[in-house]
Amino acid sequence: MMPAVVLNFSQEFVPLVESGFKPHTVRAKRADGRDPLPGDTLHLYAGQGTKGARLLRREACEFSTEITIQPSAGNIHHVLLGGLPLTQLAINQLALADGFPDATEFVRYFENRYTLPFSGLLIGWAPTPTCVTRH
Repeated sequence: MMPAVVLNFSQEFVPLVESGFKPHTVRAKRADGRDPLPGDTLHLYAGQGTKGARLLRREACEFSTEITIQPSAGNIHHVLLGGLPLTQLAINQLALADGFPDATEFVRYFENRYTLPFSGLLIGWAPTPTCVTRH
């Protein structure tokens, strides 16, 4: 049996996860090292740890790829996926699919939440998007 991984989503992302629009999430690596791997079962929750907690979806992990978000230079964004730099178009596509209006808001979110550079994982439960290269 494949391991199960619980991912909790803040309210702003719940409709996107529930509708199936949001196919992936960016997360910091787990302190215990038990990061999701392809084939693991992802339990996608809202309000975890509260009385109102609810399961949004249960999905198979399709990919788990290293992502680094670096400080932007004006409107030029710097995101590495699997160690490779993404084009500005790919960064914007990634941001839109992740539920942000544009790449600037995507980068700002991680800057405010974690400080930059941010290093973590892009964890997906839908077929691998074209901006993610398989290694």
